[in-house]
This record gives sequence, structure tokens and C-alpha cells, in this order.
Amino acid sequence: MKNIALLVSFMFVIGCSTAPIYLKHEKTGEVVQCGPYTVTDSSDDMVAAYRETQCIKDYQRQGYERVPNKQ
Repeated sequence: MKNIALLVSFMFVIGCSTAPIYLKHEKTGEVVQCGPYTVTDSSDDMVAAYRETQCIKDYQRQGYERVPNKQ
């Protein structure tokens, strides 16, 4: 029973953050990361999505492009 509670708790924690987004600068090759952002309840979903979008836009204005993973 204790193991089941631990597993459920672990699964809940895993679902509480967004995935990191990586961006690479075209000229310098520098890689930056947006997120992960912590989500503790349903209202945080919108806040996390907004913060992630703003982070991506800010870096794209500086010449960064999204990449699939940290390279």
C-alpha cells in the first residue's frame, strides 16, 4: 500500500511542470532554455503557457531559433 501511495505521489509531481524549450542563436551558437515552469493547479496552466510563450518570443527577437533538444 505504501508503494502505491509513493507511486501516485511521484506521478503527480511529474505532471506538475512544463517541458523545457531550447533555442539556439543563429550566429553565436549559444543555446538557451525556456522552462520548465511549475504547475500546481489548473489556473497555473495558463500562467505557465504565457510565461513560456513570452520567453520564446523574447529570445526569438534576439535571433534565437527553436531546436529539438539541447545541442
